[in-house]
Amino acid sequence: IHAIQTKLRFVAMPTELAEHIRESLRDEYGNVLEAGVEHGSAPCRHCLRYSEPGEPLLLFSYRPFGEPRPYQEVGPVFLHERSCERHISQDSIPDDVADRPVVLRPYDKEDNIADPQRYAAAGEAASIAREMLADENITYVHARSRSHGCYLFRIEREN
Repeated sequence: IHAIQTKLRFVAMPTELAEHIRESLRDEYGNVLEAGVEHGSAPCRHCLRYSEPGEPLLLFSYRPFGEPRPYQEVGPVFLHERSCERHISQDSIPDDVADRPVVLRPYDKEDNIADPQRYAAAGEAASIAREMLADENITYVHARSRSHGCYLFRIEREN
């Protein structure tokens, strides 16, 4: 596979989880959640859109992996308090994060970190993710916030 030919899927948090968080106002780690607007503009992990000023968000702990493994981290993420449409994957990075710098962290099929993470300047994330996923040993890539290191979304090869 050549990097330029690798088509990407940008995978948001599952709708079932987003709905569960909104309904229960609890995360998997026992945190009781309360919607707030004090976070400013933050990216919702379900629609992959940054919140508008004053738009209420839920802040909760999230583990963006399947089964627990040593390299899996739990960290803070945001979700719109009100229902939003899940980001539909396309072979382009979500609009609201396309022009922001991100950290890209590659993982193998065992959910181990596969190679060193790479910093992607604004506008470079899709091309760097394609380069990373051209390596068959890399199964997926996490896009993370450059400023805080928080999980944003998953990038996979389009099948």
